[in-house]
Amino acid sequence: MEIAKSQIASKIREAREWKELSQVVMAKKLDIARQTYLDLESGKTEPRITTLLKIALLTGRPLEWFIGDIMVEQGQDNGSHYWQQLSNLYGKLPEPLQTEMLKSHLNQVQACIDYISAPK
Repeated sequence: MEIAKSQIASKIREAREWKELSQVVMAKKLDIARQTYLDLESGKTEPRITTLLKIALLTGRPLEWFIGDIMVEQGQDNGSHYWQQLSNLYGKLPEPLQTEMLKSHLNQVQACIDYISAPK
């Protein structure tokens, strides 16, 4: 479980930095002491699920993003890591481009579905 704790801690830090929030701001938004938040990011303390859910909401990351790698390593993943990877990549795009690419990809997927569903 030590690996899982350090991976979650790393994801917490990464999500905060991605959202460009300071540790102090995160602690305040979570209504916890700054040191408690530092312990979460360092892996010294394992977050409660309610705290992890709050972090996910504050940073705009899905809850699965924080634990997805762990589930893959333990063989409990059903392909969701690909969705997570895709979501992470989209999240790095500026908003107007993000929306346009999503629309385009949705159209491509729908075209594929229409093609394979067409009577032969």
